Amino acid sequence: MSENAATPRTEIDSSVFNPFSPEFVRAPHDTWQRMLRDYPIAWHKELQMWVVNTHELCSAILKNNVFTPNFRMWEHAPPEKPEAEKNDFDKAFDHSLFTVSQKQHLKLRKLTMPAFSKPVMGRIHGKIEDLVTECFDDIGDAEEFDVYDAIANKLPVRAIARMVGVPTDREAFFHDFAVNLIMATRPNLSPKQRDAAIEGTLPGFAFFRELIDERRARDEPGDDFLGSLVGASEDGESLDDYDILAVIFALIAAGSDTATDLHTYAIKGLLEHPDQMQKLRDNPDLMENAIIELLRHGSMGKLPFFRFASEDVDFGGERIGKGQCILVNLSAAWHDPARYPDWDQLDIERRLDGNLVFGAGAHFCIGTYLVRVQGGLMISEFLKRFPDAELANGDGDIDYDYAHHNARRINRLHVRTHQNAARQAA
Repeated sequence: MSENAATPRTEIDSSVFNPFSPEFVRAPHDTWQRMLRDYPIAWHKELQMWVVNTHELCSAILKNNVFTPNFRMWEHAPPEKPEAEKNDFDKAFDHSLFTVSQKQHLKLRKLTMPAFSKPVMGRIHGKIEDLVTECFDDIGDAEEFDVYDAIANKLPVRAIARMVGVPTDREAFFHDFAVNLIMATRPNLSPKQRDAAIEGTLPGFAFFRELIDERRARDEPGDDFLGSLVGASEDGESLDDYDILAVIFALIAAGSDTATDLHTYAIKGLLEHPDQMQKLRDNPDLMENAIIELLRHGSMGKLPFFRFASEDVDFGGERIGKGQCILVNLSAAWHDPARYPDWDQLDIERRLDGNLVFGAGAHFCIGTYLVRVQGGLMISEFLKRFPDAELANGDGDIDYDYAHHNARRINRLHVRTHQNAARQAA
């Protein structure tokens, strides 16, 4: 506990929480439990942000409109540029679901609903199913493969690329765009890193502007996801180019990082818990619940969500100043014993009402459908193709990308398929 002249506040430093240390990345649970017990909310002196940890407080902050996802509300955000100096990133960000007023947010949500309709989502489901099949066909009868290289690093960005109409020969280009887009508003990056990321998004925005222009020039813009956004209209209102770019922005931010880590953590979780894997084989209807539970149990985020205080506010017994950054530490909240007494157990039949896995409140994750569909198709195909799979050498020869800006990213997970033994037995 630290006291300063103005307002006493609870403070921590990297001796309590260092999300970038290899030790934390490999084994975070003791740190999370200490923070949940001793520091439900605390100011991190080195990160220069509040860290909110308990399920109750994380839920409250996500549902409270005083705390906004608008990066420009941050006290250390770069000043907004004059209109004449704004590039495509700046203009798309102006139209972002994370930035606009509540009234405009409702308008964008309403006008984008047709793009998330059942027929459009059905076509997207078919495209993702083809991608999953391609990934597993490429693995073939391999006796051992790396989940990260073969699945996690390929499938998520390709799925979003196909969803928004990127040709297959531009998927590598789209991958670079997506990575830069995610990094461009991270408070934990230096201004130089953010500027480089923003610059790296501009070719992608130019590509999508051309794609939108081409759709607008058609007699009918198309009945796929992008065409539905271009053609959306209600009560004389429609989406302009930057509204559409902002939706793509939000979809990438919401869907690509989470989905990448879902694939590795889902396979790791199931192979480490063969009883749960068998339950899923026996009852495929548990798939959606299983995906949420695998995300909860894996808790792959170092710094999952950020919010910014739009005014001075008392919260959780602390005084949060206008413009201060708040880390909504969902990774800790998902392991909160007050919410999940058996937090360390994987239970795909767990009651998950009110879970925060895809956020809560007005900014509930726009990429939820995409993550669930990808995860469900991938797990189903994995279980079908490799019924005797196990982690190689007991732990999958696991390794992590310790330098990743946000995730406890698994970048090596070897699975032994035992395909040769199965063929010999047959």
